[in-house]
Amino acid sequence: MIGSRIDTVDKTLDIVIPVYNDAPYITESLNSIFKQKLINGWHFHIYVVDDGSDMPVKVDAPKDKAHMLSVTRLDENSGCSVARNKGAFAGEGEVILFLDADCSFAHENVLALLLEQYIAGFDVCFGQINIVGAGFWATYQNNVSRERCLRFRQGEESSMTTAIFIVKRRLFEKVGEFDEAYHFGFEDRDLFIALSKREARTCLVEEALVNHNDEISLTSVTKKLYKSGATSSVRFIEKHPDEYKKMEYVKADVRFSKGSLKLIALLTKPFLWPMVRLIDVALRKEWLSFSVAKKLVKCSSGLAYLQGTNVREK
Repeated sequence: MIGSRIDTVDKTLDIVIPVYNDAPYITESLNSIFKQKLINGWHFHIYVVDDGSDMPVKVDAPKDKAHMLSVTRLDENSGCSVARNKGAFAGEGEVILFLDADCSFAHENVLALLLEQYIAGFDVCFGQINIVGAGFWATYQNNVSRERCLRFRQGEESSMTTAIFIVKRRLFEKVGEFDEAYHFGFEDRDLFIALSKREARTCLVEEALVNHNDEISLTSVTKKLYKSGATSSVRFIEKHPDEYKKMEYVKADVRFSKGSLKLIALLTKPFLWPMVRLIDVALRKEWLSFSVAKKLVKCSSGLAYLQGTNVREK
């Protein structure tokens, strides 16, 4: 045991959920939270932050639970980093849990499992993501989740995501919270690297499972990667150049190429997005074997990121 925190009298867990046009999933997320069984002496408060959604997010809670929920709406879409910070500093709880709006707890003991590890002495505790279903995207995302866990077990603490994790508030404040310069990705790795440099004690609780409820497509995935390559990657490279060079992204970044990647970006630009739409159709209709589909998704994702870095370079 690293060093337990045994005093659990009247402890508060602040749950922060950024929402941007994810209203169809927020009710399921909240209902799963209200069903949680907490450790004696702990209670929670939920902070939903509407990150300037096209239509204001309406959040309904049972009357006997309404006092456990606060909703804030930002005037404009400012990115998940801003929304998470807004929610985090709306509360004063000793521990903060960040949860994606399209995720719901898979069982009643998720919070208890994470808090047990916090009480045992860990500063940061990650849960695990599960995608229910048997289609391509469910299998693909579950494989990605397992790979992230494996890399974490091997010592790569920044391999996890912000979909579900708890962090000691005092430490979160010391590292300067989420860097709000990020709008399209990399904010999770940036924070985890900062926490690691503070020698945060981290753990992974795979039994603390959340179900990812959102329906994704190759179009949505590649658009995010394109924007990430064009914008957020610049900030990450400025802050963590050595860490970036170790990541897979560098293989699809024109800034780290002697010219060959720029040529590939030029040649693939005309047909990338038509190809993405065609692959999306093939995935929906299940025309491809999983192995072939996986290769096409990885190739398309890499090319989208490459195009983003090329746009930034100009």
